[in-house]
Order: sequence, then structure tokens, then C-alpha cells
Amino acid sequence: MLFWIGAALAGYLGYRLHAWWMPAALACAVVALQAVLFQAMLGSSGPGLDLLTLSLVMNLLMFHATFAIGRAIAQRFTKRGRGAR
Repeated sequence: MLFWIGAALAGYLGYRLHAWWMPAALACAVVALQAVLFQAMLGSSGPGLDLLTLSLVMNLLMFHATFAIGRAIAQRFTKRGRGAR
């Protein structure tokens, strides 16, 4: 659930034309929250570290992709608003 909320939020931040580092910061925040949830659910840190590393890589890829899509949509709307095609 955190993955999809983060992806939607990254797309919105891209649409609002925020800085390029925002999806990376969002991915780190989501992984930190996932680490807390994994620690509470699993109780040990054995396989959890591998799972968190994979989660960070997947979050970075997805959040940067949705951020870029949101940014492209916003730039297209801005360009059309000025009358150019």
C-alpha cells in the first residue's frame, strides 16, 4: 500500500514541477516507514535487510518513473496553455 501511495504522490509532485531529488527523498521516507513496519511485524532483522534493499531499489525506479510522467504531463499542459503545439 505504501508503494502505491508513494507512486501516486511522486506523480503529483512531478506534475507540480518540484525539484528532481523529490522522488529519491520520497523513496527513502517510504523505505524508512517500511523498515519500522517490518521490524514491528517480523521482530528480527535477518532477511528484512535484503527485503528493504530490494524495496528501496523498486521504490526509486517506480517513483522516478511516475515523477517523470507527471512532469511531462505538466509541461505539455503548460505548453498548450501558451498557444504553442
